[in-house]
Amino acid sequence: MKVLFVDHSKVFRSVWERMVLHAGHDPLIATDGISGLRLLEHQTVDFIAVSLSLPDIDGIRFTRQVRTMPTCRGVPIVLLTSAQDNRTRRLAFEAGATDICPKTGIEDLFQRASRMARHDDQQLSGRVLYVEDSRTVFKLMIRLMESLGLGVDHFVSAADAFEHFDDKLHDLVISDILVEGEMSGIALVSQLRERHPDKMRTPILAMSGLDDDIRRVELFRLGINDFIPKPVIREEAAARIRNLVVQKQLFDKVQQQRIQLYEMAMTDPLTGLYNRNSLAEFAAKITSAANRHDMDLSVIILDLDHFKEINDQHGHLVGDQALASVGAMLTASCREEDFAVRFGGEEMLLILPHCPLSDAENRAHGLRERIENLRPAGIKVTASLGVSSRPPGRPIILEQLIRLADQAVYEAKSHGRNQVVVHGSLGRPSGPGARAVSAA
Repeated sequence: MKVLFVDHSKVFRSVWERMVLHAGHDPLIATDGISGLRLLEHQTVDFIAVSLSLPDIDGIRFTRQVRTMPTCRGVPIVLLTSAQDNRTRRLAFEAGATDICPKTGIEDLFQRASRMARHDDQQLSGRVLYVEDSRTVFKLMIRLMESLGLGVDHFVSAADAFEHFDDKLHDLVISDILVEGEMSGIALVSQLRERHPDKMRTPILAMSGLDDDIRRVELFRLGINDFIPKPVIREEAAARIRNLVVQKQLFDKVQQQRIQLYEMAMTDPLTGLYNRNSLAEFAAKITSAANRHDMDLSVIILDLDHFKEINDQHGHLVGDQALASVGAMLTASCREEDFAVRFGGEEMLLILPHCPLSDAENRAHGLRERIENLRPAGIKVTASLGVSSRPPGRPIILEQLIRLADQAVYEAKSHGRNQVVVHGSLGRPSGPGARAVSAA
């Protein structure tokens, strides 16, 4: 970024030059207005800071002359002054100043320069859905958006544009509000907002040659994010398009980060299964739905056999590999509605909605065999599994099923491990409602 600083004070010039260089930018320094104007005749800059008080022409006159230069029409100009009266402000803005800043706030000024200055070659990425039936306008706008690095899907018809809009593909919608056809641009805005009410996820930029206040207010009420009057000023259109695309993509990034943070909070990093935080959040919903609709609900708990010996003999890295392999296998075996949790150190839990006891038993046998055949890191791993199920017509809480399945795992361990014990009632697993099924 090239920054021009015009001030007669040697101290201010020195401070400004050091700050610009320290930030990795290119400072241009002038001691008076005439010198600054001569620099601008041969140099293109991204930002200008000029003192109101100069030894030759004042900052307002300097600003007025800069605005006559074709290369400086869109360059931000900040006027530095200790006089913050309304008359000075009015004269500065009439001359073309972008803003006024006190000379004592030079550090804030530099931060403002970094925010306000924009490189024309700073490329965006993304895709725009564009609706315009004027050949002259759409050729200009498509060239502009492509120069910004954006892909463009152009439609003459608003109805065709609405049909092809994809909220996962398009970062911005731009539409003339008076396009020909059965659907107007206004109707397009209305239907897009009805389907996609979130203005940050689906920004809309409206354009019109009819720039009356009532129509513009109505468009904002319908849900547009911004408005450009025709004829289009290229620099204004570029700035508005850039702002909307960047804001939308930043919002998407924040939303994705929120999802990732939520998943990190609810997922066990080693096995990829849900953790007990997830179980606490969803347990009540799962059992409530099962009780309300009297639907089948089963639970499987599996506990890896002799896991302490695996860690002692082969090391914790091998133990972790065994857990990760079993976790991946469980994830692959789950239906969409199943809920797989790392319940403890080497203990994992499967919650199976719409799954009767007989099906849960068959799944437990299949899991036992698959674990035995995994052989992570070349070692044999087996598991003891306990199964329980919600009795039809009887309301329960999930903790009851988990407790029964855990008792069944204990019985499987006590009978030699590497087997499945099914607990078919709410009594003790050793009673008539339980049966042990050996690996053989």
